[in-house]
Amino acid sequence: MIQIKPRPEAEPVTLRPMAALPLQMTWASPEDYLATFTSEISRGGLLVRGAALVGVQAGAEVSLSVSVTGGSSAEVAARVAAVVPGVGVAVMFASGVPPELATLGTPPPFIDAVAEVAEEEEEKGPPGPLSERLKKMTVNEKMQLALTGGRDERAALFRDTNKSLHIFVLKNPRIGLDEIQAAAKSPMVSPDALKMIAEHREWGGNPTVAASLVRNPKTPMPLAMRMLEKVPMSDLKQIAKGGARDQLVNAARKKLAG
Repeated sequence: MIQIKPRPEAEPVTLRPMAALPLQMTWASPEDYLATFTSEISRGGLLVRGAALVGVQAGAEVSLSVSVTGGSSAEVAARVAAVVPGVGVAVMFASGVPPELATLGTPPPFIDAVAEVAEEEEEKGPPGPLSERLKKMTVNEKMQLALTGGRDERAALFRDTNKSLHIFVLKNPRIGLDEIQAAAKSPMVSPDALKMIAEHREWGGNPTVAASLVRNPKTPMPLAMRMLEKVPMSDLKQIAKGGARDQLVNAARKKLAG
């Protein structure tokens, strides 16, 4: 009698997610990083010069490690936009400028050193009207001013059409909470700057700031929905009456009904 042995069951195969491809880039100084931020990163991408990825197609996930010599470092997710042989790898950021890159080029010692110079210049008095000074400034000079300037200069730079400057104004060590509240309310402030405000430990927990971010039409909707949890009851009632975008109004009404 022939016995047929059952075929052993194949063990299930577990597919592990492919690790993101590593890329690395270093800048020699904060000034060099700010220049790259202005020309590339603030527009949603970066050319990692000298990098090479063989057989990689556009859209592949990469883990981008960046650092500034003598300063800070960060690691962010990105996707390959193009591989340029002999030049480098162009990457793009899916959700705008990553917050880690917005704060990379200005380590505290750098900010403090430039701030001391700015305070000395402020005591001497600015040469000419502010509007005229700003018209003559390069983007890099405006970034330095955003980091170190006084109250009037910060307010003017928040109104600048170059919205990449806004996150540098937020990193000014002398900025006050009242200025943050005004920025959170302003539709002229960039979505990246509004996100930075919301994710700040102190600013994001302020009820007035939270309510302003919810009402601001430029606040990204997922962020505004999260901030709705921090809105005081009095503001929540006003929002429920139609004081924000429809999705937020409906969410506020559900919270009040619950």
